[in-house]
Amino acid sequence: MKKLLIIILLFESFVSAAFAIRDSLGGFQYALVQAPDGKEWESPERLALNKEQPRATFFSFADVVSARKVLPEHSAYWMSLNGDWKFKWVPNPDERPKDFQRTDYDVSAWDDIHVPSSWNIYGIQKDGTQKYGTPIYVNQPVIFQHKVAVDDWRGGVMRTPPAHWTTYKHRNEVGSYRRDFTLPAGWNGREVFINFDGVDSFFYLWINGQYVGFSKNSRNTASFNITPYLTAGKNTVAVAVYRSSDASFLEAQDMFRLPGIFRTVALTSVPKLHVRDLVVTPDLNSAFDEGTLSIKADIRNLDKKEAKGYSMVYSLYANKLYSDENTPLANVEAVASIVPVGKEGVVTCETTLALPKPLLWSAEAPHRYTLVGELKDKKGRTMETVSAYVGFRKVEIKDTPASEDEFGLAGRYYYINGKTVKLKGVNRHETNPALGHAITREQMEKEVMLMKRANINHVRNSHYPDDPYWYYLCDKYGIYLEDEANLESHQYYYGKASLSHPVEWEKAHVARVMEMVHGNVNHPS
Repeated sequence: MKKLLIIILLFESFVSAAFAIRDSLGGFQYALVQAPDGKEWESPERLALNKEQPRATFFSFADVVSARKVLPEHSAYWMSLNGDWKFKWVPNPDERPKDFQRTDYDVSAWDDIHVPSSWNIYGIQKDGTQKYGTPIYVNQPVIFQHKVAVDDWRGGVMRTPPAHWTTYKHRNEVGSYRRDFTLPAGWNGREVFINFDGVDSFFYLWINGQYVGFSKNSRNTASFNITPYLTAGKNTVAVAVYRSSDASFLEAQDMFRLPGIFRTVALTSVPKLHVRDLVVTPDLNSAFDEGTLSIKADIRNLDKKEAKGYSMVYSLYANKLYSDENTPLANVEAVASIVPVGKEGVVTCETTLALPKPLLWSAEAPHRYTLVGELKDKKGRTMETVSAYVGFRKVEIKDTPASEDEFGLAGRYYYINGKTVKLKGVNRHETNPALGHAITREQMEKEVMLMKRANINHVRNSHYPDDPYWYYLCDKYGIYLEDEANLESHQYYYGKASLSHPVEWEKAHVARVMEMVHGNVNHPS
């Protein structure tokens, strides 16, 4: 009983801190729930339970040296959970193992599946047989029974389709995933989060047999604070992934529909007082010879006592072109004082950092800088270090007279750093013939190099936000990105049946746009 009471108190602390985050998105719920009610995946207004509010992509580091490398694998407070997981596939939700999340449930006889991957593709055998369901390609429709009619969505995803449909037999596949992990010793006393960069299309999460929550939106990071559920030594994570859910009504992209954990899963760790969000907005003066970074950090306190006398200290480093190597810039720093952060509260601190004659970012010359921020206490001790790549560039769309155009043609033109740019672009899907929608870093690097050799300078991320590493590469090598929210419901087309009309879908539409914007806001590309 004492252990249960401690867990509940810890969770109540986490829930109150989650509510303290400003601008909380509708549909994100926070509560201590013993078990799912089973209706979460068919409830459009319920978007998540105990999932962190979205924030920019950045990581916590132990020191400035590692923070200057920016990517998560250089952090002592990041741990990948990619690799082999135990896996059980079933064709319908009613057949899934109901108690597999229990730590005493034996999964030793289950198959191993590689995470990240799409299970339909991973299950294709050498003789062509399909072990884990069928990859389904469609353009405009969803893969379950539906018709173009007002309120058709109310029928859900489990209706009986025609007998020749793949989903007639495999009505709604569910994959159950399990694996164990042990936390690094240096993480004692810190807050621990589990982060899923991509899960299609819906999942429940348990840690050590305890229900944590759920998430929809397959292509934006879903993070959960799992600190209250962890134990010393071995821990067990269990995930139930549903192929179809109400989220699938908004994910009818023209592509293979492939379920599974298809992007990286990782653990991250932060101190109780930490940088929850970091937004860095570059600007240039009219002559483009002076740059300014507007820096806004949300500082969150998950401790039970007020935090006083803290500050954020920022320094800037210049990167070599096309390189992650960087050198410090003398006398280019900024300090932001932090007002007292109440227990289990959040405050925002803002400052600006000026840089004379910055090297500018463009597709032709993608000059980057590395911003490092240190959270310091009143004695000047560094409590946390964070970082982000930034690029100084001015993006404008202007009416241009013929006299100012090199070809003598008037029009509304796209400018980067005061110069017109012709976008030579391609549409890009995340597709890997061996792993489905799981894309390796090596594949992404080869794609960028192919594009640069072909004089391609623009990519439309069709039709969803991409893997976080893709943005890093496009920043580094110079690709103009057109980002798209994970929103495609043209199975109902654009008339009265469109999901843009029912109030029940408003929260999902808003959240998917805001999750994309928050996550990718700092990327110069």
